[in-house]
Amino acid sequence: MLTALQVEYEAVRRHLADVRTVRLPQGTLFEVGRIPGLDWRVAVAETGPTTTRAALVTQSAIGHFGAEAVFFVGVAGSLKDDVRLGDVVVASKVHGYHGGRESVDGFAARPDTWSPDHGVDQVVRFARRDKPWAFLRPDVPATPPRVHFAPIASGDVLVGFRDSETARRIRLHYNDAVAVDMESQGAVQATRMSPAVRALCIRGISDFADPDKSARDAAGSQETAARHAAAFAVRVLRDLLPRQPLAQEPSRPPAVVVVSAPGRSVEPAAWDSRPVVEVAGQEYLLYEGPGDLVHESRDGDVVRRQAVARVVPGRGGGGDRGAYAWLRQVERTGPPPGPGRFDPLAALEQEAELCRRLRGPGVVQLTRAGRTATLALAWPGDPRRGSPLETVHELLPEAPAPTDPQRLWRIVRGLADVAHILERLSAAGFSHRALRPTAIVMDRPRMVLRDFGLATVPPRRGENAGPYQAPEQRHGSRVRPGPATDVYQLGALLHRALTGRTPDPRLPAYRGSASVPDRVVQAVAHALREDPGDRPDARTLRRALRAAADDLASVPSPQR
Repeated sequence: MLTALQVEYEAVRRHLADVRTVRLPQGTLFEVGRIPGLDWRVAVAETGPTTTRAALVTQSAIGHFGAEAVFFVGVAGSLKDDVRLGDVVVASKVHGYHGGRESVDGFAARPDTWSPDHGVDQVVRFARRDKPWAFLRPDVPATPPRVHFAPIASGDVLVGFRDSETARRIRLHYNDAVAVDMESQGAVQATRMSPAVRALCIRGISDFADPDKSARDAAGSQETAARHAAAFAVRVLRDLLPRQPLAQEPSRPPAVVVVSAPGRSVEPAAWDSRPVVEVAGQEYLLYEGPGDLVHESRDGDVVRRQAVARVVPGRGGGGDRGAYAWLRQVERTGPPPGPGRFDPLAALEQEAELCRRLRGPGVVQLTRAGRTATLALAWPGDPRRGSPLETVHELLPEAPAPTDPQRLWRIVRGLADVAHILERLSAAGFSHRALRPTAIVMDRPRMVLRDFGLATVPPRRGENAGPYQAPEQRHGSRVRPGPATDVYQLGALLHRALTGRTPDPRLPAYRGSASVPDRVVQAVAHALREDPGDRPDARTLRRALRAAADDLASVPSPQR
């Protein structure tokens, strides 16, 4: 990561850990470290302004470090009224605006334009869509800045007046440029000599290229813009996978997220405010997601935390690049349970054993330290996007929504796969009892469970509160939750897929539509019966769903 100014350098440097100083043969000083949670080694330097200095330092840095990627990170002036102070502009193009020919007819542009490669382009677009500021919450103001993926004009003139000759030339010949800087053109030109190096220019808007620039700089606009640019650069690095593994370095001593001595409790920061957690020396980079995909709850003296995470390859060789996990942690803040009493830490360990025995999600890591147990289960990943696969939550419509036969077929077929897993769970004497849209992952070609829910937790009234709670789970019910509860919850998911809402006894029962086969309607009606004894078992429901999926396969897709 290269910067031109001290304020830009400091914005990047604050993200590094384990920093050491490296002097290049030419005399350029770099600080080299790592960003916690990312499998990159990062070198940062301050080049000074102008395209020439940027090009020289970039070229020498690529050769010395064998760089895989070069980011030029800093501030820029806005050329468009809708690109505001504090916004971030990532260069989809870099126009070298000095290229041209001067004659008696005036200036004729000879464009010299660079664009990032397709893989980097897609990573930027995904990062911009996928909650770009979630990874670095301390750097985000109350109103998060916008991220623009748009062209930048770059040259050696400091543009401080929008009606200047240079500004008019940019507007005339490079009208799509939304910002102007003095370094990007030099940096990207240097990377052209190393085709394998991926490059990106990320700029925070600190002024409007007008006479008020000095006043805005004095008010702190450069610090804010540089901080936002550095934060988004780190966000992009999260999803930009190295092409080759890092050289192994000495591993650090084992550590855990929570260390509790006897009689003393240490309260950690909530997972929904932390980008990285560490468990017995293994780091996990947390992802945000809908519903309970990042969640913390307390029940008496038991704290439960869970999140989708990327497994960060360890410097000692631990962890798989591109692997993802469903990370769950249970902490007991009170005294240990007495003989014969339920132990929530032991329940997490029992679930790991159940996963191994029933071919459930693969166990990535299981640790227990003092009053804390942590279980990481394998979560399928999407290698094309470099991210964990989504859950059924992404397929379900909101009411009112017309039924899409193709989407419904995918859900019905997938829930039949889930019913097969529940069938095995029931045969072993367990029930999930916590099915919801985020509990089912859209793996290919099947859908899979993220975990076994409440299978190793004794049933109790009021469990699994929310719209997918079965009647027997509610307070006051005399029926004990069990395998029939799973059938009801699958029926509730189907009901949501058909109507956009969860079942409500105050509303009329769903009676189908012309585009929905009768077997789908019947499967929902039977699964949602009030009395658990009247519901089909998981095997019967699985067969009904497979037959319903066959019916849906013959329904023509809607005209688009």
